[in-house]
Amino acid sequence: MAPKKKNKIRIGIYYDGYYFYKVSNYYKFDHPRQARISISGLHEYVIHELTLKLNTEAAECMLAEAHYFRGRSPKIGNEKAILGEKFFEDTLTREGVNLHYLPLVRGAYNDPREKGIDVSLALEAYKKSSAGAIDILALIAGDGDYLPLVRELQTMPEKPVDVLLLSWDFTSSSGELTMASQDLLEEARYPVQMSSVIDDRLNMKNPLIQSLFDTRQAEPFPEMNPVVPEDVQPSSFSTLFSPQVFPPHSSLNASKRKVLTDEEMARERLSTILSLDGSGGWIKDAEYNNFYFFYTDVTNKKPHELTIGMTLQFHLKYDKVKTVQKDNGEPSYRAAGPIYAME
Repeated sequence: MAPKKKNKIRIGIYYDGYYFYKVSNYYKFDHPRQARISISGLHEYVIHELTLKLNTEAAECMLAEAHYFRGRSPKIGNEKAILGEKFFEDTLTREGVNLHYLPLVRGAYNDPREKGIDVSLALEAYKKSSAGAIDILALIAGDGDYLPLVRELQTMPEKPVDVLLLSWDFTSSSGELTMASQDLLEEARYPVQMSSVIDDRLNMKNPLIQSLFDTRQAEPFPEMNPVVPEDVQPSSFSTLFSPQVFPPHSSLNASKRKVLTDEEMARERLSTILSLDGSGGWIKDAEYNNFYFFYTDVTNKKPHELTIGMTLQFHLKYDKVKTVQKDNGEPSYRAAGPIYAME
């Protein structure tokens, strides 16, 4: 009698899309790697990590399914954002990732916000786990809201599904701290702090770690439409939106902008509000195609008190993230606080 064929370990990878988006931005713009996370490289790493955790061979593990959950508005008023999302979607689908988009809701300041992403992810993961479609869940997330899912999967009476948690702790150049929930880390059967793994000096030339990054230089439009999770407070707008905003250009053929001196940036300026959005707005400027400002930098007015055409007093700050995004080497600047609204 022929020996019974051993079943492979089926892995399901589930992405919290907004969380992964922030991680990808960090490595692209703030980290010395200066590259986005490679989807194929990340999947390869998941399989490798599980072979070590389970003391098995890579041939015994298979990626059964992958899912990406994110909120998205049906309308995006910006061609760069549309092309950026299309480029990223193509990357995900090429690697067999199923896309799950939920409609956005509007926050207190009419800003787009995600709602129910964690619930949608949890329901899909639990459904597939209960049906026996996966043996291991690889969760790419850091929010404590996923704690009930992890507990439920790992304690299912008939066939528990252990969780490999991939999370990152980092601080962006804008000062935003991203840190995985301690309870989530302690609950997951196989927690992996990816930021520590990547920054380990012994891994600098490790081919497996190097393959985690997409080293291609060309990227049609690096940013997607900004979305804020439901539980993020307005005070966090400046750190969440700074890398994602694209200015309305007054001229597509404008000459290369000059680099401003520290003295020129510190000089007080007066100009009017050209437009407003969920996190701030644009201040009119002909030479630099307008400056972006954040509501949190305005000291004497609340966001709902600002109107188009109102005069603001401000100075400038060099915007490293936007400068890096440009292919032509032009410097970018934004309005810096304190900003005063003039009656």
